[in-house]
Amino acid sequence: MQELVLNHIGVSFRQVQKGQSAFELNIYQTYLQAPPASMIVTIASALVFIEIKDAAFPKTLSEVMLSLWLKWELRAMVVLSLTVQLILIRYGNRRKFSGKNLKLISLLVWTMYLFADWLATVALSTLLRTRREQLTSPLVIFWAPFLLLHLGGPDTITAYSLSDNELWPRHFFGLCFQIGVALYVYVKFWTLTVTSLNFLAIPIFLVGVIKYGERVWALFKASSLRFRKSVFSGAKRIQLEVDLAEGQGQGHMNLEDYLDHIQIKGKYRYLHRAFYLFKVFRPLFSDLKLRIYNSLSYIFELTETKVSAEEAFKMVEIELGFLYDQLYTKIPLVISRAGVILRSICLSFTVSTLIAFLFVVGKHGYSKVDIGISYLLMVGAIFLEIYSDILHLSSDYGIIWLTRQNNKFLKAIGSKLFELTEARKGIRTMAQHSLVDYCLHPRKMKLGAVLNVFDQEDNLDKYFHTRWTDVSPDLKTTIYKHLLEKREKYEHGNPRFCFKYLSELLDERGYNVLKEKEQALEVDYGWSVTEVEFTHSILLWHIATDVVYFDDHHKFRGGSLGPYCQISKLISDYMMYLLFLCPAMLPEGIGNIRHHDTCIEATNFFIEKSTFRETVRGLFGIDIESRSFIVQMGSQSKSAFFEGCQIAYQLQDLASKFKWDHHEKWQLMAQVWLEMLTYAASQCSWKEHSRQLQQGEELLTHVALLMAHLGLTRKINMVELPTRLGDVGFKPTWFWDRLDRLAYYLA
Repeated sequence: MQELVLNHIGVSFRQVQKGQSAFELNIYQTYLQAPPASMIVTIASALVFIEIKDAAFPKTLSEVMLSLWLKWELRAMVVLSLTVQLILIRYGNRRKFSGKNLKLISLLVWTMYLFADWLATVALSTLLRTRREQLTSPLVIFWAPFLLLHLGGPDTITAYSLSDNELWPRHFFGLCFQIGVALYVYVKFWTLTVTSLNFLAIPIFLVGVIKYGERVWALFKASSLRFRKSVFSGAKRIQLEVDLAEGQGQGHMNLEDYLDHIQIKGKYRYLHRAFYLFKVFRPLFSDLKLRIYNSLSYIFELTETKVSAEEAFKMVEIELGFLYDQLYTKIPLVISRAGVILRSICLSFTVSTLIAFLFVVGKHGYSKVDIGISYLLMVGAIFLEIYSDILHLSSDYGIIWLTRQNNKFLKAIGSKLFELTEARKGIRTMAQHSLVDYCLHPRKMKLGAVLNVFDQEDNLDKYFHTRWTDVSPDLKTTIYKHLLEKREKYEHGNPRFCFKYLSELLDERGYNVLKEKEQALEVDYGWSVTEVEFTHSILLWHIATDVVYFDDHHKFRGGSLGPYCQISKLISDYMMYLLFLCPAMLPEGIGNIRHHDTCIEATNFFIEKSTFRETVRGLFGIDIESRSFIVQMGSQSKSAFFEGCQIAYQLQDLASKFKWDHHEKWQLMAQVWLEMLTYAASQCSWKEHSRQLQQGEELLTHVALLMAHLGLTRKINMVELPTRLGDVGFKPTWFWDRLDRLAYYLA
């Protein structure tokens, strides 16, 4: 039987082996084909700046100013470099959360991320070009290793975007170059003054090499090829025989049973649950497709246990946090046996250097300013190290690592840190954008014409018209309930777990919901979701939702329209935000053109300085014949404005003509928006979901991963056990403690 199973899985295993060898062959190709690297640009721009500075300053500055510049240039650079490191370690990981200040934080982090490398490179290059007679203090040489340490960057951000990970070979070149510069500077001025300080710089230099090397290694591990390879670790094929032999006696064990087996306590049980499930679904973010036997459906944890909507969204948030840490930080690298050893070395070297400096510096008559800067650099390095260690241990990775140790002291630390960390509540905020509000209040700025040259898509004004609101528990519950209903249909379809039926479920876009109402009311809505592209559907239903929402609130002041009204409005404005500012997350189309024409059509219709309420009442004041004529006018361009108004009018007719309750009307609209949300989540590539993490958490990404947990993704194909394996009595088993050998457990 084992021979038959090995032959069956051997194809997949050989493909993995080929992928590993292809990785080695593609390193040089990645190096050549990658876009211009920030490290190369940083080095080049730094050298150009120094050339211009050295050529221009002696001619333009007076002797007094030039003397001051030469005296304070390096001092200011090293202090400013430390300041930038403090800013980055404080705000580097804040961008993984959403909120109204996210763009400002992202702009600050992006600026500091580029400026940090450039500044340290300029300082080292300035030292490289400094002549011995120009050296104002031997302590300046002592500062050079600290610049190398700063180039290693803080642990909270190794890459600003995914493209930085792909450029790890050029960062490796930068590492070699900067180490060479630092060594040359050190050796160049060694004979100038041989003191104890020359030897004190050696430990800091080693710390700098370790920190910089960690950064390059983290970028390498997060590169797309290496990230994909990490899903299938290099276990030898012979191990498969051991796995199969052991698996026959273990039977099926779901994750909850496994957590009981390894004695994970209840208070941080959800962290471990999220960690194991992240390892299961991590291949999706490498755009790998999983084929899993139907008998292994128990790995979809949400369908096997009674998980509430709040718990489900909380678990998904933690998993996306693990993904963010792997792609953009050093945390997974540091939270390991080797990482702990290296951090212990770095901290001990830095502290010992500070202690030795206390005894050595008093024997020399150095400037008090230079001594103060030296103390500042060493204390700053120690603070960065300790602060990083606290962040690491209090992170989800750190708490899991501590609570899995056999040492009672480490477990106690993990338990205490868990109590001190903020409780997870799932995604907190979501962006909102109203097209009609954007058209009613266009930007009125004196520099508007100038800004339009640099911002032709008007993204700045779109951002100013974007607001953030809390993701309510009602919205989470409604989304989760909708996904569970889809899972129920998929699981009990005929045949069970049919991939074709799954594709149909994911492609509905609200058609089935509208089709049922069309048969009863003889109203044609289906064209708005089937006969037009998806971005067109979003515009149509967004306009209709806005118009109906404000019209109902004008009619029923103080009255309740039910929960579905607010849910429809929230999803509608969120989908419009995606179309406005995150179009890459939506299916391809002419959304930008259609949006532009729609805005022009809407702006031409609105009366200047009119309120939205007056505009809505004006729309409903047009008779049906005029409305049809306007719709025809709108259809001559790519505008969807008047078509959306027509849908709004038909929706309002449900109450007046067909005696519908307003609650029923809003329930219909909410169901359409839920279908559109799940459709968009299923269509967005997992690579794009990973890329979007650099801009903060997105509801669409949370929904997509939640769908994957329920098997509602085209990247997971549930299949029957082949007959020849069933005939020999083979029963596939999922090994929760061997997920690094994931290739063996996929069909």
